[in-house]
Amino acid sequence: MKTKGFRSLAFKLTVWYIAILAVIVVLAGVFLYQRFKESLIDELDGILLEIADETNEIWRETRGVSWEEAFRSSESKFSTHRPYLQLVEIAEDGEHRVESVTHTDRISEGAFRLHTHLYYRADRSDIDTFVFETVEEERLTGYPIRVFLLPVRGPNVLQVGISMEGTMQDLNRLLIIMVLAGVMLLVFASAGGSFIINRALHPVKSVVKTAREITAEDLSLRIEAQDRKDEIGALVETFNAMIARLEKSVNKIKQFSGDVSHELRTPLTIIRGEIEVLLRKDREKMEYVSTLDSVLEESHRMEKIIDDLLFLSRVEALDRSKFNQIVRLDEILTRSVAGLKPAVQKKKLRLEMGSLSEAKIRGDQSLLERMVVNLLDNAIRYTPKGGRIYVSLERTDGSLRLEIRDTGIGIPQESLPYIFDRFFVADKSRSKETGGSGLGLSIVKWIAEHHRAHIDVQSRQGEGTTFHLNFPFPLID
Repeated sequence: MKTKGFRSLAFKLTVWYIAILAVIVVLAGVFLYQRFKESLIDELDGILLEIADETNEIWRETRGVSWEEAFRSSESKFSTHRPYLQLVEIAEDGEHRVESVTHTDRISEGAFRLHTHLYYRADRSDIDTFVFETVEEERLTGYPIRVFLLPVRGPNVLQVGISMEGTMQDLNRLLIIMVLAGVMLLVFASAGGSFIINRALHPVKSVVKTAREITAEDLSLRIEAQDRKDEIGALVETFNAMIARLEKSVNKIKQFSGDVSHELRTPLTIIRGEIEVLLRKDREKMEYVSTLDSVLEESHRMEKIIDDLLFLSRVEALDRSKFNQIVRLDEILTRSVAGLKPAVQKKKLRLEMGSLSEAKIRGDQSLLERMVVNLLDNAIRYTPKGGRIYVSLERTDGSLRLEIRDTGIGIPQESLPYIFDRFFVADKSRSKETGGSGLGLSIVKWIAEHHRAHIDVQSRQGEGTTFHLNFPFPLID
């Protein structure tokens, strides 16, 4: 299934990247805009303070000058700022009211008035509590006016204002520049981010492409990691390792299927051949008996293979809680030896029991018994008449060591690494003679591993084989 563009991970990551970047840009823009605005207002307040001080000095130091004349002088001196000046006289009788207002003809009657409480607050202010306000006065200008109130001699307040036209224009220009710069930044960042994200996710696309091409018939494909040491490289390595495991498992399944087909076909072929030969003409009674014995033997062999296969399929789904039962391994060993005595006597073998320590362990009794029987049966089948089998069970340093040693035909050194593989038979020419199917030791290994036991094999051809099983976990007293 092909992922649509707007549903792809690259698209979603790009959108998130742009959204987060946009939030950062907006927050940064708001911060810069506010800081620049505060800076302009501080600069404007400084100018207002300078105009107010200059006007107050003119009125105080020039004998006989009126406030209106002082206002005109300041308006002329600070003409570039076009200040609005007026003197507000407030009542001293405790009532909050304005007695009179003095200003030039630049201010129309009734305009440029503030709330009375601001004048009284200004009258009580000092250098640390000066009153600055931003007001709207459409009768003077279409822009806000920044106002400063300076207390002067008597219950008077000098009111100075400057239109914020220049300030607002500067702020508007800054806002336009910031918006354009932000949009360009987001455009370039989105293009760059999309390129980087797509480049970073390219190996993921390779994973998807390779996964689509992989089938059970061809698991040899791998993704090029290109020596990446990041998370994508780890993903590629993990995917390749998974495919390698799948390939190994599928090959084992194919080999197992082929081995099962071969192992089951062989006795069936023998049975069919024996019967076809028998039916071609009349035979003596003994020939019928001999043929039926051969058919029965092959049936037993096929039954053994099927039984082992069914056992392996059952134990794969076995409830792991059964492995927590407390069992006596020494009693299992004793029962197994007793049960195989007829087979030992039939081949005239000598079975010796060494030290047999009492050993309680956690596990599944039936599986452990199957493991011991398989090992003993293996020793009996591959030990010639008159040979010897030795069995012992010892406790050492909190661990348990089971040993089964025989003086049989031994195993070639080149075959030792494969003896636990399913259907592996070291000497195929003797498999029919011994009745081995190649599944017994694979069952032994599975049971040992699921009881956390380590299995070790030493063997010399013509001298015999020794199996050691070590249970390293603490035993139960």
